[in-house]
Amino acid sequence: MLVASRYDDKERVRESVDIVDLIGAFLPLKRQGRNYVALCPWHDDSRPSLQVNPQRQTWKCWVCNDGGDIFSFVQKKEGVDFREALEILADRAGITLHRSGSQDLGATENRNAKNSLFAIMRWAADQYHHFLIHSADAKPARDYLVSRGISEQSIHDYQIGYAPHQWQWLTSQGAEAGHSRKSMESVGLVIRSDKNGKFYDRYRGRVIFPIRDTQSRTVALGGRILPELSDDRSPKYINSPETRLFSKSDQLYGLDLSRDAIAKHKQSIVVEGYTDVVMARQHGVDNIVAVLGTALGQRHVRLLRRYADQITLILDGDEAGQSRTNEVLDLFVAEQVDLRVLTLPDKMDPCDFVATQGAEQFRAMIGQAVDALEHKIRVETQGFDPNEDLHRANLALEKILGTLSRSPRLQSDTDSTKRLREQQILARLSREFQIPETEVRQRLTILRRSVGSSKNLDQVDSVIQSPLVRQLDAWDCELLEILLQQPETVATAVESIPVEQVSEGPARLIFSKFHELNQAQKPVDFHRLLTELEDARLKSYLVELDEHAQQKADRTSAAPEERLKGLIDSIGHRQLEREHVVKLTKLEKRGMNHEEGMELLHHLIDQQRKQQGTSGPTDG
Repeated sequence: MLVASRYDDKERVRESVDIVDLIGAFLPLKRQGRNYVALCPWHDDSRPSLQVNPQRQTWKCWVCNDGGDIFSFVQKKEGVDFREALEILADRAGITLHRSGSQDLGATENRNAKNSLFAIMRWAADQYHHFLIHSADAKPARDYLVSRGISEQSIHDYQIGYAPHQWQWLTSQGAEAGHSRKSMESVGLVIRSDKNGKFYDRYRGRVIFPIRDTQSRTVALGGRILPELSDDRSPKYINSPETRLFSKSDQLYGLDLSRDAIAKHKQSIVVEGYTDVVMARQHGVDNIVAVLGTALGQRHVRLLRRYADQITLILDGDEAGQSRTNEVLDLFVAEQVDLRVLTLPDKMDPCDFVATQGAEQFRAMIGQAVDALEHKIRVETQGFDPNEDLHRANLALEKILGTLSRSPRLQSDTDSTKRLREQQILARLSREFQIPETEVRQRLTILRRSVGSSKNLDQVDSVIQSPLVRQLDAWDCELLEILLQQPETVATAVESIPVEQVSEGPARLIFSKFHELNQAQKPVDFHRLLTELEDARLKSYLVELDEHAQQKADRTSAAPEERLKGLIDSIGHRQLEREHVVKLTKLEKRGMNHEEGMELLHHLIDQQRKQQGTSGPTDG
């Protein structure tokens, strides 16, 4: 069975990789009592706040409010999903992952084929880099890099290369190295001529910038033509086409080198060119990446959200840079990312700005970047007086509110900063357009209803990203803590409490897993549950619940069976109260006739008496 073999894979890897050894390979660990501590790499940590528990095989940073097991640590550190983390750890442990039946052979062949393509891309990047460094024919390229101020260290760090101005240089090199032309074509290194069917190099006379994924594997190449070879027929930059290894919507240039700095600063700077990234990092601005010939998209945003809380988009000072702004504003608002927008002065690009003004001035400019919504207001109201041109004013207001409508609606527990921010925006719009604030808010409410069903982030996701256990209902929290500490009580709990009686969100997802394992008659302990859950955020919840449960166990003398019995009664009463509310609401809305209303009322009174232990017949 596929599910069973998948769990077996995860369990074999978990048993083979010790979390202390794993995290110790990335961070210096110090023993502290029974545990280990380290400086957390995901925030500016001066005192060790990342804790590693060797007994439970878990990690936790109380400042970041994040934690988990070996899988979630690799997911967060490497910026990968669960399957990739499993493969990385399996390779580390020397374990071959299995799939059942015919899928086993197919998966192995598929993985081997993909690894072969990675090898070809690595070989090609090495060839171009070696040519740049050692060939006399590459002197024009070296001179160009010197003229741009790019250092030898940067050339090494980014493995910058040069493709000679020849039609079949790499094609011939590949034949000698044993790489088939079909394979080279599949990763975009060579092109087959439509006229004669012969292969020729995609990159000729271009400085080569290897594009690497978060695991530092070369997945594509970018080429900048030398100025002296440029003509009207040759684009300035070309990237690899979409391949099995590369999608420009999934990759960001330089992320493999900048991800740790981004995670530390909790901020990412996004620019538009390779040299922008290289020069900025060369001057000490190391939390920077570039898009690859496309506007920032949804998958880029979700990739950066693994590392950063805030993203600053830097636009060139030309008209093209300005026009690209609105393409991403709605996206960032919808994805609930703190986006800042900065336009550089005097039609400069980041590379030129850093080279001429220096890193400190560059950072100062970044500090002046405005909130995306503020930028939207400035763009839409530029060039006219809203009090004089009412038609343009209405169009501008509609566009601004359309963007704002994609942000989450304020709730009773919405952060006060966000609440104040929205209030300030609405007040600003009211003043700007000379419209009563109540009317602005009403229009926003209407627009929000129209987009409410198309939000990209589901309710569970937004809950999980909130502070952890404090966000859980007290009864749900108590239930899960008892089950984690006393697995022998799981059968009683799942038989007595339906999944639907646990609050929606992470608590219900975790409790559902208890139900699932118990129904399948599988062991239900902390390690099994942690291994079964693949969502890194749920793992973090589980670790914090476990920590709380251990602390609570040291302070209470109540037997877990007694705690569980009282909790089952309380959750049952809560469910009855919820049903009462629904029925009373229906009664208040007069959605039933008199006889039905009286019957319901007697039923509610009878239930209330039973709940209070005073059950008895009701009179008509």
